[in-house]
Amino acid sequence: MNLSFMSHPTALYVDAGIQASNYFNVGMFAVLIFDYFITLEAESQWVWHRKWTFVRFTFTVSRYLPFFGIGMTFIAALRTQYYPGESCVRFGQASNVLHIICILAAEGLLITRIYASWKSKRLLTFLLVFPVVCFVVSYILSDTTLFFDFTTPIPDPASCLLSGSRNNVFEYAALLLYELVLLCLMLYIRFSKYSNPIGPLQQTYFSDSLRYVMCIMAMSSVSIILTMVPPITWVSITDSPQVVIHSVLASRILFNLRASERRSQFHATLTDVSEMQFGRGRFSTLVFDV
Repeated sequence: MNLSFMSHPTALYVDAGIQASNYFNVGMFAVLIFDYFITLEAESQWVWHRKWTFVRFTFTVSRYLPFFGIGMTFIAALRTQYYPGESCVRFGQASNVLHIICILAAEGLLITRIYASWKSKRLLTFLLVFPVVCFVVSYILSDTTLFFDFTTPIPDPASCLLSGSRNNVFEYAALLLYELVLLCLMLYIRFSKYSNPIGPLQQTYFSDSLRYVMCIMAMSSVSIILTMVPPITWVSITDSPQVVIHSVLASRILFNLRASERRSQFHATLTDVSEMQFGRGRFSTLVFDV
């Protein structure tokens, strides 16, 4: 047996869907880098000099961990071959875990702001338990075989191909449901607790948070369609957009809130502008640094 022949790499399976998915994921990594540099000045102005709190830690995770998660997707997208005996299973699993942590961190910032707007322990418990239930259920369902999936498996013995599964639709559906619940909750808080005219800081919070939720819902809906409708090789095109949109929007909301907080000093006196929360229809300075 010729050992030199066995050491030769084998080309990965390629078609139009895989090429399009690879290009799109590489492009999303470029978008993430571009957005980072154009918002770096805002980050240095509104974040770097602040003390380390839960909010700043969560922001840092949602801001910087995507570079590792999407970076791994970027590496997988550029890969064209594998060697005999090689396996990329752990690499793919690590990439998926990083993607999930990035999304959870961005959602954690939103949960913190919603809790700060109401200060209810029951609400906080719900906001923490409900996404866990959604994630567990979607994870269990994703391990099942879809009865309407009749596609031929893609040849990928080393699991090095950047490809997805139609079972990802359960994860996108769970995220869509979660964002829908948050949307209804924020609308209820806005029109029940803050029925009176609100100031610029509150306006920034509600408008940006609603835009965030609606963008995530739109992206999740598109991901569901792209997961179920096109050929199976197109499914991985949805890998990076969710993480990038979560990271970009979460960062910009925080920057806008800090800028609005600074402007609000001309309208009200704040005892400590680095710590604030909602209270009785107005912002008060207490525990949460949103």
